Amino acid sequence: MPGLLRDRYFEYAPNRAWDLVTGETVSAQIEEGQPHASDPASGPLIELLDHGIDGMPRWIVSGAGGVEWRKEIHRAAREARHRGYVPIAVEIFLRTRLLLAEHLRTRALLLIARPDLSIDSMRMALLHAAAISQGPHVLLEMAHSRGEGHEMRWRAAEARVSYGATRSRTAAPVPAPPAPPDVIRLLERARRAADFVQSGRHAAAERLLRETAAALGRRRAGVAAAETYMALGQLLLERGRVAAADTAFEEAAVHAESVDVRLVGRARVWQAAGRTDAGQLTAAESLCRAVLVASAVEEVRQLAEATLGRVLLWQGRLAEAAALPFVRQTTALANPQGSPHVFVAATAVRLLVETGDLFEAGRRARALLDATGGGDHAARVIALGAHLRVLLATGDLTLAREQLGVFEAATRAARTPLRLARMRLAWSHALRRAGRASEADRERRSLARMRSVLPPLLQSAVDRRVTPPAPPPAGATCAAAVPAGAAELVTLAHKESDDADALKRIGTFVLQGVRASRVEFWTSDEGPATPVVTSGAGLTTRLGPRALEAGTVIGPESAESGWEMAVPVRLGSRLIGALCARWPADRSPGDALTLLNLASAVAAPRVESLSHDVRAVAQAATAIPELVGVSAAIGEVRRAVLRAAAAPFSVLIEGESGVGKELVARAIHHLSPRRSRRFCDVNCAAVPDDLFESELFGHARGAFSGAVHDRAGLVEEADGGTLFLDEVADLSARAQAKLLRVVQQQEVRRVGETFSRKVDVRFVSAANRDLRREGEEGRFRQDLLYRLEVIRIRIPPLRERPEDVAPLVRHFWTAASARVNTAATLSHGVLAALARYHWPGNVRELQNVMAALAVEAPTRGQVRASLLPAVITGATTVTAARLSTARLQWERRFVEVALARAGGNRSRAARDLGLTRQGLLKALERLGLASLS
Repeated sequence: MPGLLRDRYFEYAPNRAWDLVTGETVSAQIEEGQPHASDPASGPLIELLDHGIDGMPRWIVSGAGGVEWRKEIHRAAREARHRGYVPIAVEIFLRTRLLLAEHLRTRALLLIARPDLSIDSMRMALLHAAAISQGPHVLLEMAHSRGEGHEMRWRAAEARVSYGATRSRTAAPVPAPPAPPDVIRLLERARRAADFVQSGRHAAAERLLRETAAALGRRRAGVAAAETYMALGQLLLERGRVAAADTAFEEAAVHAESVDVRLVGRARVWQAAGRTDAGQLTAAESLCRAVLVASAVEEVRQLAEATLGRVLLWQGRLAEAAALPFVRQTTALANPQGSPHVFVAATAVRLLVETGDLFEAGRRARALLDATGGGDHAARVIALGAHLRVLLATGDLTLAREQLGVFEAATRAARTPLRLARMRLAWSHALRRAGRASEADRERRSLARMRSVLPPLLQSAVDRRVTPPAPPPAGATCAAAVPAGAAELVTLAHKESDDADALKRIGTFVLQGVRASRVEFWTSDEGPATPVVTSGAGLTTRLGPRALEAGTVIGPESAESGWEMAVPVRLGSRLIGALCARWPADRSPGDALTLLNLASAVAAPRVESLSHDVRAVAQAATAIPELVGVSAAIGEVRRAVLRAAAAPFSVLIEGESGVGKELVARAIHHLSPRRSRRFCDVNCAAVPDDLFESELFGHARGAFSGAVHDRAGLVEEADGGTLFLDEVADLSARAQAKLLRVVQQQEVRRVGETFSRKVDVRFVSAANRDLRREGEEGRFRQDLLYRLEVIRIRIPPLRERPEDVAPLVRHFWTAASARVNTAATLSHGVLAALARYHWPGNVRELQNVMAALAVEAPTRGQVRASLLPAVITGATTVTAARLSTARLQWERRFVEVALARAGGNRSRAARDLGLTRQGLLKALERLGLASLS
């Protein structure tokens, strides 16, 4: 059985295959390729491939000239395969599509057209691809260079009529040769099917058309066979047999393929109509859009637009349907001839009704009735249906009931019962909207009895009970219309607590609403313009700086094989940012400006809040230069210090020894309003219990032996300033009790005195243990903890923020090397070893290691890793002679580092290692690390 090998080759023999791009014969023993790496020059093509939408095939032109188009083909094929597409040359696809149809039914194709290929072949390939599957197919036309620059290297091929007219490779229309007598007889026989239909003999008409079409096909009368198969498909479609109709239209396209590409377009449009009735709306949309991209016949294009409008209406995409060109083209539909033209005009009337333009809809419906007064029963039924929909929309149910009777008689004359079923469904909806529920239910029960003969789409419409909203109470005023999407945008803006997440969701909503490839929010808050929040994965936008500078809407403009638009974001009268959107080359912004303006207004408070946070981070980084680090953890510590400094309450700083608790305490004092008064500190672990009261509270002369004069304690000395209690967890129970009253009452009594002195002291405490656990276990007074822990700041250990090691190393090395007058620099080996070490002594240990390294370093040159202490180099050195032992040492060290970075949290360490918690426990047991926590 032939098949695809890795989406690249078509196997036609057990050991032979065709290259789908070049057509060369290769061995079916395919080797695995090298890992893929995208070429930066393929950015626009990658954007096109990554942002395709099911149901929307694209025709793209590449301007690569000379021999460059051959390299472009292979580059495009690699990118396409990497993204799930099947790249295939157009001529190969046309030859093998029937064999490949099953393999490609769920795939997206990159159809590659060489420069010497005819336009008709490209059109045919795109139409057939859309019929096989509804994926976002791309037809890549390798056109000869026309002198464009790189910015226009990739572009969408639009306006196919004028574009095709300028191509010398387009085949000129050739007059059809006279038909042979046997073909003429068969065509005359096929025309009898219409008489059978009028007499109600549908089975006989179907049998006649099938036999005639098969006979014409055997005689290779392609046009006649295609026309007959289309007549058969239309007959089956009117009887609700959508699957059989789809097969008939497919046969029509196959027979017309080699003789008339315009006839293929008509067959595909009718096939789209059948797939619409079958409920395959995305597949129908794909066919319609393929015809619009590929067809050069205005009549076929209008029929495809009308069918697409019907598909979009069933999908609830009314705005897109109403924006189709045929809806406003009144001159082209002024004198419709035949059922297809009448269908286009009637669909335009229906879309005008749905958009509320009842005056124009009524005028066109009346003109349509006047133009279809002849003997074409099918056209008359379509015109009557359009007029009846206008009457139902106006609410004139009395006149609508009369017209419904006329419509019913016309459908009987035309033998089109399905059109009557569709109109009775619309009639039941109108009755329910008017509050006549009992009549509406009778209509629905009548339709339910004929459900089995209805096509799937109509069955689902009958099954679905649509209940209109209750009418407003008497005397109530109508509210103003809300723009589409406004409510959802406002909800998104208030749903997330984080500003960046909210803007991300707003950007995603806009991305989907305007079908862009990328949406970005730009700001220039006291710096260069930069994107702060991005949605999508397309190429980066470029208009943000211009919109921020001009303060007006920019675009849409062509930019790097695509389109861009930017709108300013304002809060009141202030310009605070810009919202930019980008579309691939095959899509245009359209009416995206409305949604972009709405999104910018809704997102403005979030943009301002995010900018405020960015300013706070920058302010913290410059206000506390001693807190070196780039991690999010140290950034949060900086922000916490700024918040604590601005408040007058007690602060508790927790963290392991050596993380810089005293540094944070001094920063809080120097950034607070108390900066002009004293900062006093005391190491509670170093003060004996019997001297604690005298050290903190002071004493009077003669209070005890050796008290020869009055002395103020540290609390009094810090009056108006800050008192830092380091290692407060080491205070005894007696000292805790004495400290409690001072913290609570802000009064101090010297030892030996009988009166209290009022003080104004801010207490900042530090502990290297968890005081909450200490309180629960009875080793620390909880009432004192409540008074010291009004504001709590936790400083994470260095192993939890390994990204801070490098900037700390640079900071300490600069200071240490300056003190010992060395101009040596650190090698990459030193930095790597320091980054892998788990630093149990935290920043203080790192500072001391850098000081020792500066002493050992040469005067100039590079410092090698061999000068580092053995405890650090040993952490990364394998000392085993056997491979198994070395592997075990490496695994043990790797798990130890992961546990250190996770702060002993096994769940987090398992997640970082890509293991389950049970898997980590087994690894700890195997490596002899089960005792680690």
